[in-house]
Amino acid sequence: MCLKKSKLDIGQLNKIIDSTIEAVEKGQNEIFNIAEHSKRECERLEREMLNIKHKITETIKKVDELEKQEKAARAKLMMVSRDFRKYSEEDIKAAYEEARDIQVRLSLEREREVQLREKRDDLERNYKNMMTILNHAEHLTMQVGVALSFLKDNLENISGQLIDVSQKRNFASQIIKAQEEERKRVARDIHDGPAQTMANVIIQAEICEKLFDIDMDKARQELKELKEIVRGSLKELRKIIFNLRPSALDDLGLEAVVRRSCSEFQEDTGINTEFKVFGDKMRLDSNIEVTLFRIIQEALSNIKKHSCANNAIIKLEVESGRVNLIIMDDGSGFRLNTSSEFSGMHDKFGLLSIKERTELLNGTVHIETAPGRGTKVYITIPVKEK
Repeated sequence: MCLKKSKLDIGQLNKIIDSTIEAVEKGQNEIFNIAEHSKRECERLEREMLNIKHKITETIKKVDELEKQEKAARAKLMMVSRDFRKYSEEDIKAAYEEARDIQVRLSLEREREVQLREKRDDLERNYKNMMTILNHAEHLTMQVGVALSFLKDNLENISGQLIDVSQKRNFASQIIKAQEEERKRVARDIHDGPAQTMANVIIQAEICEKLFDIDMDKARQELKELKEIVRGSLKELRKIIFNLRPSALDDLGLEAVVRRSCSEFQEDTGINTEFKVFGDKMRLDSNIEVTLFRIIQEALSNIKKHSCANNAIIKLEVESGRVNLIIMDDGSGFRLNTSSEFSGMHDKFGLLSIKERTELLNGTVHIETAPGRGTKVYITIPVKEK
């Protein structure tokens, strides 16, 4: 009877999970549709603002020209009015009507300028509000995507994962946090880099279209600048793709990729970074090379965020039967728990991630640090002889 009850409860739990996943997927699609609508609306508002600004410029030119004409007309009217003997009543009337006609047109153009400026301000406010909605929708889509990924990957077969629930819940929480941070980083890199550049490309392309009929030399210059913008965006995209999974890791090996990463890290942070290789320069198993590269990436990220270091050194040694990796910096360090290196480190998920990755390959991690004395991380991973 107890066994039947257990199976029934697990079956009901799986049904609840399936329903939850379906509901989350539906919500994700709705949020995505909101984001897409907001994006299209932002693009429409951008085009309309560009058109309004062009009209405002043309109206200002007309106002300036009419102000000059009005000034000349008033001067002519004064001159005609002073000399009755030289000018007839018809001349005076014509001068008066001309001045009044110019004043009316000037008044209309000024009113049109005011209306265009108000419309531009309204468009800018609407654009700002729509961008806020878009950013919120994109952020919410990302968060829902993380939760949905976790539900699909880890909870569909929950019937076999009910042991040590408290411990697994804590670890799952850390995984979600890491996934969310990584996705936020990639989304931020794309939004602040290529996506922003593409928006500028659209606006600049529209400017070029207008300049073709006005100033060909200026249009060529704008196209030249546009080409440089696209080239820079392509460079940003390649950098993002490299950080996700460097193809050179399979082609050139770990050493070449780490040297490039260290060089970019030094250029980005100003922290002097050295990479040294000792021992046999042989290719390692693909899983080991990927793991070592991710560990080095995580360590450099920790140094950048927390260490306030001036120098960092990475040493890689390939010996018979094992690989030794040492990562050290001269930064601020931190207080290490005397009972266990990794106990109480829930706020230092980078080090926990390094530990998890190392232990997946049956490796060991040892940390030496103290406040004001920098940090050293020693990693040893066993490898098979080739």
